[in-house]
Amino acid sequence: MYTDKKVLKVLLFYAISTTIISFIIELLFKNYLFNYTLSLIIGIIISMLNFFILGITVNKVTNNNSKVKFWVISSYILRLLICALCMYLIFISPFHYGIFTCFFGFLSIRICIFINYNIIEKIKDEKRKIDELKINDNIKQELKNNQIYTSKQLCTHSKEDLLKFLSEEDINSIINALKEYELFIRGELEVIKDNDDSD
Repeated sequence: MYTDKKVLKVLLFYAISTTIISFIIELLFKNYLFNYTLSLIIGIIISMLNFFILGITVNKVTNNNSKVKFWVISSYILRLLICALCMYLIFISPFHYGIFTCFFGFLSIRICIFINYNIIEKIKDEKRKIDELKINDNIKQELKNNQIYTSKQLCTHSKEDLLKFLSEEDINSIINALKEYELFIRGELEVIKDNDDSD
Protein backbone atom coordinates (compact mmCIF):
# COMPACT_ATOMS: atom_id res chain seq x y z
CA MET A 1 0.00 0.00 0.00
CA TYR A 2 2.89 2.35 0.82
CA THR A 3 4.43 1.62 -2.59
CA ASP A 4 1.07 2.26 -4.30
CA LYS A 5 0.83 5.70 -2.69
CA LYS A 6 4.34 6.68 -3.78
CA VAL A 7 3.68 5.65 -7.40
CA LEU A 8 0.27 7.37 -7.45
CA LYS A 9 1.84 10.63 -6.22
CA VAL A 10 4.25 10.52 -9.16
CA LEU A 11 1.36 9.58 -11.47
CA LEU A 12 -0.65 12.62 -10.34
CA PHE A 13 2.22 14.97 -11.24
CA TYR A 14 2.88 13.06 -14.50
CA ALA A 15 -0.82 13.11 -15.50
CA ILE A 16 -1.19 16.85 -14.90
CA SER A 17 2.06 17.77 -16.69
CA THR A 18 1.50 15.54 -19.77
CA THR A 19 -2.12 16.67 -20.06
CA ILE A 20 -1.06 20.35 -19.98
CA ILE A 21 1.65 19.69 -22.61
CA SER A 22 -0.84 17.88 -24.87
CA PHE A 23 -3.39 20.66 -24.36
CA ILE A 24 -0.84 23.37 -25.29
CA ILE A 25 0.27 21.43 -28.42
CA GLU A 26 -3.34 21.16 -29.60
CA LEU A 27 -3.84 24.89 -28.94
CA LEU A 28 -0.77 25.73 -31.04
CA PHE A 29 -2.09 23.66 -33.95
CA LYS A 30 -5.57 25.19 -33.53
CA ASN A 31 -7.23 21.87 -32.85
CA TYR A 32 -9.84 23.10 -30.39
CA LEU A 33 -11.60 19.74 -30.07
CA PHE A 34 -8.77 18.45 -27.83
CA ASN A 35 -9.33 14.84 -28.88
CA TYR A 36 -5.70 13.86 -28.37
CA THR A 37 -5.68 15.31 -24.87
CA LEU A 38 -8.94 13.54 -24.06
CA SER A 39 -7.52 10.26 -25.41
CA LEU A 40 -4.43 10.73 -23.25
CA ILE A 41 -6.58 11.30 -20.14
CA ILE A 42 -8.62 8.16 -20.95
CA GLY A 43 -5.39 6.17 -21.29
CA ILE A 44 -4.10 7.46 -17.93
CA ILE A 45 -7.40 6.59 -16.22
CA ILE A 46 -7.33 3.07 -17.70
CA SER A 47 -3.71 2.70 -16.59
CA MET A 48 -4.70 3.70 -13.05
CA LEU A 49 -7.68 1.31 -13.09
CA ASN A 50 -5.43 -1.57 -14.17
CA PHE A 51 -2.96 -0.66 -11.43
CA PHE A 52 -5.73 -0.95 -8.82
CA ILE A 53 -6.84 -4.29 -10.30
CA LEU A 54 -3.24 -5.51 -10.09
CA GLY A 55 -3.09 -4.36 -6.44
CA ILE A 56 -6.28 -6.28 -5.62
CA THR A 57 -4.82 -9.35 -7.35
CA VAL A 58 -1.62 -9.16 -5.31
CA ASN A 59 -3.68 -8.98 -2.09
CA LYS A 60 -5.81 -11.96 -3.15
CA VAL A 61 -2.74 -14.03 -4.05
CA THR A 62 -1.05 -13.10 -0.76
CA ASN A 63 -4.09 -14.15 1.30
CA ASN A 64 -5.11 -17.23 -0.72
CA ASN A 65 -2.25 -19.43 -1.94
CA SER A 66 -4.58 -22.11 -3.29
CA LYS A 67 -5.91 -19.93 -6.14
CA VAL A 68 -2.76 -18.14 -7.27
CA LYS A 69 -3.01 -19.15 -10.96
CA PHE A 70 -6.71 -18.32 -11.11
CA TRP A 71 -6.25 -14.78 -9.75
CA VAL A 72 -3.13 -14.03 -11.80
CA ILE A 73 -4.60 -15.26 -15.11
CA SER A 74 -8.02 -13.67 -14.46
CA SER A 75 -6.43 -10.35 -13.59
CA TYR A 76 -4.22 -10.41 -16.69
CA ILE A 77 -7.15 -11.22 -19.01
CA LEU A 78 -9.37 -8.57 -17.39
CA ARG A 79 -6.70 -5.85 -17.72
CA LEU A 80 -6.00 -6.88 -21.33
CA LEU A 81 -9.71 -6.76 -22.22
CA ILE A 82 -10.13 -3.32 -20.64
CA CYS A 83 -7.21 -1.96 -22.69
CA ALA A 84 -8.39 -3.65 -25.89
CA LEU A 85 -11.96 -2.35 -25.51
CA CYS A 86 -10.73 1.19 -24.83
CA MET A 87 -8.39 1.12 -27.86
CA TYR A 88 -11.16 -0.26 -30.08
CA LEU A 89 -13.67 2.44 -29.04
CA ILE A 90 -11.15 5.21 -29.73
CA PHE A 91 -10.13 3.64 -33.05
CA ILE A 92 -13.72 3.47 -34.37
CA SER A 93 -14.38 7.07 -33.28
CA PRO A 94 -14.02 9.89 -35.87
CA PHE A 95 -10.71 10.89 -34.28
CA HIS A 96 -9.05 7.48 -34.37
CA TYR A 97 -5.54 8.96 -34.34
CA GLY A 98 -6.13 9.59 -30.63
CA ILE A 99 -5.22 5.91 -30.24
CA PHE A 100 -1.55 6.98 -30.11
CA THR A 101 -1.96 9.36 -27.16
CA CYS A 102 -4.26 6.82 -25.48
CA PHE A 103 -1.54 4.17 -25.78
CA PHE A 104 0.93 6.67 -24.27
CA GLY A 105 -1.54 7.08 -21.40
CA PHE A 106 -1.59 3.28 -20.93
CA LEU A 107 2.16 3.42 -20.31
CA SER A 108 1.84 6.10 -17.63
CA ILE A 109 2.01 3.75 -14.61
CA ARG A 110 5.08 1.98 -16.03
CA ILE A 111 6.75 5.32 -16.75
CA CYS A 112 5.92 6.56 -13.22
CA ILE A 113 7.26 3.37 -11.60
CA PHE A 114 10.50 3.85 -13.56
CA ILE A 115 10.72 7.53 -12.56
CA ASN A 116 9.93 6.75 -8.92
CA TYR A 117 12.42 3.92 -8.41
CA ASN A 118 15.21 4.87 -10.78
CA ILE A 119 15.29 8.62 -10.17
CA ILE A 120 13.30 9.88 -7.16
CA GLU A 121 14.02 7.02 -4.74
CA LYS A 122 17.70 6.88 -5.68
CA ILE A 123 18.06 10.58 -4.89
CA LYS A 124 16.13 10.12 -1.62
CA ASP A 125 18.25 7.09 -0.66
CA GLU A 126 21.39 9.19 -1.04
CA LYS A 127 20.03 11.80 1.39
CA ARG A 128 17.76 9.74 3.70
CA LYS A 129 19.06 9.96 7.24
CA ILE A 130 18.85 7.25 9.89
CA ASP A 131 16.45 9.49 11.84
CA GLU A 132 13.77 8.93 9.17
CA LEU A 133 13.69 5.16 9.78
CA LYS A 134 10.98 3.78 12.06
CA ILE A 135 13.33 2.38 14.69
CA ASN A 136 13.76 3.38 18.32
CA ASP A 137 16.13 6.16 19.34
CA ASN A 138 18.56 3.81 21.11
CA ILE A 139 19.21 1.93 17.86
CA LYS A 140 19.64 5.22 15.99
CA GLN A 141 22.18 6.38 18.56
CA GLU A 142 24.11 3.10 18.33
CA LEU A 143 24.24 3.42 14.54
CA LYS A 144 25.48 7.01 14.80
CA ASN A 145 28.10 5.97 17.35
CA ASN A 146 29.40 3.61 14.66
CA GLN A 147 29.48 6.34 11.96
CA ILE A 148 26.29 5.20 10.21
CA TYR A 149 24.21 8.31 9.48
CA THR A 150 22.23 7.50 6.31
CA SER A 151 20.20 4.56 5.02
CA LYS A 152 22.69 4.24 2.15
CA GLN A 153 25.55 3.73 4.62
CA LEU A 154 23.40 1.26 6.58
CA CYS A 155 22.77 -0.83 3.44
CA THR A 156 26.51 -1.34 2.94
CA HIS A 157 26.66 -3.29 6.24
CA SER A 158 25.73 -6.96 6.61
CA LYS A 159 23.88 -8.56 9.50
CA GLU A 160 27.21 -9.87 10.82
CA ASP A 161 28.64 -6.32 10.87
CA LEU A 162 25.65 -4.98 12.78
CA LEU A 163 25.66 -7.86 15.30
CA LYS A 164 28.94 -6.50 16.65
CA PHE A 165 27.08 -3.65 18.36
CA LEU A 166 23.35 -4.47 18.01
CA SER A 167 21.11 -7.33 19.13
CA GLU A 168 19.25 -9.69 16.78
CA GLU A 169 15.99 -7.96 17.71
CA ASP A 170 17.44 -4.54 16.87
CA ILE A 171 18.59 -5.79 13.47
CA ASN A 172 15.15 -7.26 12.70
CA SER A 173 13.68 -3.86 13.56
CA ILE A 174 16.13 -2.21 11.13
CA ILE A 175 15.34 -4.74 8.38
CA ASN A 176 11.59 -4.07 8.73
CA ALA A 177 12.17 -0.29 8.67
CA LEU A 178 14.31 -0.54 5.52
CA LYS A 179 11.72 -2.71 3.74
CA GLU A 180 9.33 0.25 3.84
CA TYR A 181 11.70 1.97 1.39
CA GLU A 182 12.45 -1.28 -0.55
CA LEU A 183 15.97 -1.27 0.94
CA PHE A 184 17.95 -4.10 2.57
CA ILE A 185 21.12 -4.51 4.58
CA ARG A 186 23.90 -6.17 2.59
CA GLY A 187 23.15 -9.83 1.89
CA GLU A 188 19.60 -9.72 3.26
CA LEU A 189 17.89 -9.70 -0.16
CA GLU A 190 19.82 -12.83 -1.16
CA VAL A 191 18.66 -14.55 2.05
CA ILE A 192 15.04 -13.69 1.24
CA LYS A 193 15.41 -15.05 -2.30
CA ASP A 194 17.09 -18.25 -1.09
CA ASN A 195 14.29 -18.90 1.42
CA ASP A 196 11.45 -18.09 -0.98
CA ASP A 197 9.86 -21.34 -2.15
CA SER A 198 6.48 -19.80 -3.04
CA ASP A 199 5.01 -19.50 -6.54
